[in-house]
Amino acid sequence: MKKAKASDNNHTVIKHIAKRYHALSYLPQLQELVSLIHPLEDYMSLPKFELHQRINNHLLDQYHGEQAIKYALFKAFKLKPVIAAFEINVNNSRLDFLTINGVTTGYEIKSSLDTLQKLSKQSTDYLKAFEYNNIVIDERHLKNARQIVPEHYGIITIHRGKKKIIEPGAYNEKIDAEFQLTLLTKKELIFSFGKWQLVDILRENSPESINIKFKEALKTRYQYRWNFVKCRAEQILPLDIQFFFNANIEPKHIYFQS
Repeated sequence: MKKAKASDNNHTVIKHIAKRYHALSYLPQLQELVSLIHPLEDYMSLPKFELHQRINNHLLDQYHGEQAIKYALFKAFKLKPVIAAFEINVNNSRLDFLTINGVTTGYEIKSSLDTLQKLSKQSTDYLKAFEYNNIVIDERHLKNARQIVPEHYGIITIHRGKKKIIEPGAYNEKIDAEFQLTLLTKKELIFSFGKWQLVDILRENSPESINIKFKEALKTRYQYRWNFVKCRAEQILPLDIQFFFNANIEPKHIYFQS
């Protein structure tokens, strides 16, 4: 009984650390979080980067959340000839990870800490936008996820950090050209089509042509940010990869300044 209670307390502490940690955390905040991990150690003299590092290592080992899976996807694609992005708004959903080369491929993550409550709505939205779609899930979600996602979806499980492809994704024939156009900004529409009114673009362009230009627009949108984190991958700690993708701040300004 005492052992179970200690385990519950440890999990509560880990959840607290995961919730509080951020790449922009100040030195006193990092010290407080490290004190929860190593309460008997003298952490006050540790440099800021080492505090970040200890928290990252601990959470990667003990807390199997979305951030760890995002980093695994980053590692899988950082050396491949693709442009990729984190957290793409798709209607009222938000896709966790997208790759773009000759095709668009989406990855929706459901870690062991997530529920599948929004998965039906999310998978319907992604079906209208991208050529290939996948869910990356903890093994515990497999049975229920199979009953929710469309038939052609790829299914990838993650267990103890190991990836397994359960179902390979098939090409999506249900892309909606008008829906794709709504995901582009006015500036992107004008650059890609010479105009921004959807009715005119739809009248003058085939769905195939719209899909090609949609991919080109997304590549242009995300290319700089993706290349930024790729080039600095050795300087960025795993749980911070999405922050640097969004912020494009040199890692030394975050890790080595109080």
